[in-house]
Amino acid sequence: MDSLHSQAAEAAFAQPLTEELLGAAGVTPGMRVLVFGRHLADLALLVAERVGPTGAVIGLTEHCAIAHEARRRAENEGFERVEFRRGSLEDLTLDAPVDAAIGRFFLMNEPQPALAIRRAVDRVREGGRIIFQEWHYDSVRWPHSSDWPCVPLYRNFARWSLESFRRRRVSVDVGLRLANLFAEAGLTVPHLRTDLRVVNGCNVLGYAFFESTLRELLPTIERCGLAHAYDVDVDTFGARLQRETVANGGHVFLPLQVGAWARC
Repeated sequence: MDSLHSQAAEAAFAQPLTEELLGAAGVTPGMRVLVFGRHLADLALLVAERVGPTGAVIGLTEHCAIAHEARRRAENEGFERVEFRRGSLEDLTLDAPVDAAIGRFFLMNEPQPALAIRRAVDRVREGGRIIFQEWHYDSVRWPHSSDWPCVPLYRNFARWSLESFRRRRVSVDVGLRLANLFAEAGLTVPHLRTDLRVVNGCNVLGYAFFESTLRELLPTIERCGLAHAYDVDVDTFGARLQRETVANGGHVFLPLQVGAWARC
């Protein structure tokens, strides 16, 4: 499976829902927007296209390498009003509140997600927008949103990924908890959007999503002895999952995505 496909898969499948959320929330040209979460460069440049040359984007990450790569991409693609800062939401200081804050696949890694939402709210002006987009990974084990007919390798993926995420203390059910978390953070009940995607046939990017997820989780899988070495062979997993799915004449589902937005 091509490494470029593997690296791009999650961001590619996230983009349609992100664009829908930006439009529904009313993120428009001229706005100043704070963004954070996975695939920071993809998210920041997508928002920069929407706010245009009169707007501005601030990307936030705690990882130096991610900030460096994001700056490089922004410079290469000619986005001048995008800046990237290294740090946390808790410690972030802005010279003025932003018009919107957008987190993507961020809360699932937060031990106190409602508190993280509250910290984002504190950086947004009154009447501004709060937007979060999260995976609901637990959906890969639900009978109606997992596989059809049974694809054993997909069932293995579901078991390995969910157990690995839990051992890493990642919330696999945060997507459908967003409404409750917004309320806990003191916001109104948010507007919700969902995106459930099916993978079948020769959808190489879809199978690459599962492969890239396992590649990221592999140290945990191996350390905890969760899988047989052949079954979890990352370099061939996507191709094997494709062959097995096609041979069964069936399809598999990506994890459910959930997006939420509200005004401060």
